[in-house]
Amino acid sequence: MAKRKKSWSKNLEEAGVRIRIYERPTSSAVWYSIVAEGRKVRRSLETSDRQLAQERARAIAQGVARERISGADVHRGLTLGQVFAAYRRHHVPTLEPYRQSYARRYVEMFTAAWGPDLLVADVDQSRVDLYVSGRRSLQVLPPGLKPREDGKLRRGGREAKPPRDGTLHSDFVWLSSVFNWACGRKEGGRRLLAENPLRDVTWPKEQNVRRPVARHERFVETMKHVEAVDPVGRLACILELARWTGRRESAICGLRASDLLLSEGRVLEALAGAGMDEALAQYMPNGALRWRDEDDKMGLLFISPISRQARAALDAYLARNPRLGDVVLFPSPAKPDQAISRHLAAKWLIRAEELAGLPKLERGTFHPYRRLWASQRKSFPDRDVAHAAGWKDTRSMKLAYQAADPATVLRVVEHVG
Repeated sequence: MAKRKKSWSKNLEEAGVRIRIYERPTSSAVWYSIVAEGRKVRRSLETSDRQLAQERARAIAQGVARERISGADVHRGLTLGQVFAAYRRHHVPTLEPYRQSYARRYVEMFTAAWGPDLLVADVDQSRVDLYVSGRRSLQVLPPGLKPREDGKLRRGGREAKPPRDGTLHSDFVWLSSVFNWACGRKEGGRRLLAENPLRDVTWPKEQNVRRPVARHERFVETMKHVEAVDPVGRLACILELARWTGRRESAICGLRASDLLLSEGRVLEALAGAGMDEALAQYMPNGALRWRDEDDKMGLLFISPISRQARAALDAYLARNPRLGDVVLFPSPAKPDQAISRHLAAKWLIRAEELAGLPKLERGTFHPYRRLWASQRKSFPDRDVAHAAGWKDTRSMKLAYQAADPATVLRVVEHVG
């Protein structure tokens, strides 16, 4: 058995300051460790060359020595406000509009809880606990839930309630993504952050995750009232596609007329254009849909066959709303040249369910139909099910979408060995 390679390290002293440089098995760069301002600082020296690393480490030690003499804080680093400012300037403009609004909301909440002058390097467990406490006591609120100056709710707003653990988990997942972005962002040849300060802290995680699964009966009853909500037929077709394709509502709403591959010629043309095997066309007897990478959550392109039910829904919709060329399939009522938003489609669906006398599924509109579709196909090979509905891997599909079958659970309970 091969011997494990011994890690390299070296202790240096410069201007009366001790500094240790070393190699980490998980990093190609040389790192340094030094005590500054009463705390141990560990950072990458941004080089794998040992000689250059020693020169940079000695320079850092000299800086610490000057700091101790003059009181200057050379290890101060960036503040929370500075990191957020860089994130808003360089990364937020590249996000989709709804993700930009999420970013603005999170920035406001974390800034309110910790203040813009907090050193990012000082984000620790106590700060995380402080944020969690503020959110649960409603001292830290999302902008949309803040009451007006007279104490009344904003128009269209709802009364604030203490967030669940899953909501708090999402808050810190977003913040961690910002810090990871800053670790990869370089300005002046140096990274904004050397490491993510959240890597060694814990925050709440939802233990009882709400992942409702719609019943087929809910679909049938809702379909009886979709015309009352949207006489044009968009909601009817979107809901049918959600039921019979298992796709996300954002991908369905983003479909264009050119993505409908309803003839063998169109299927062959799309497969060839995507660099896929043209032989796949023989397994698409009802046609196919092109799910564009720009509308996919994971940024993946799929050309997937459709069922007879999905084809019938598309034919019925096109008979009422002919759409040709590279135009949106489901136009927005306010801006016909743009696709309907998933938020409006969800609002319409909730209204149709209310008309049907159905209770609202907690934390669920279209997604419960995606879970229904996946759960009904548990007997098929995981990889085929994931490919059909656009999952990048089978793990997330099995964990978050395929629900336990109650009949099988009963057989497990009653089984006698």
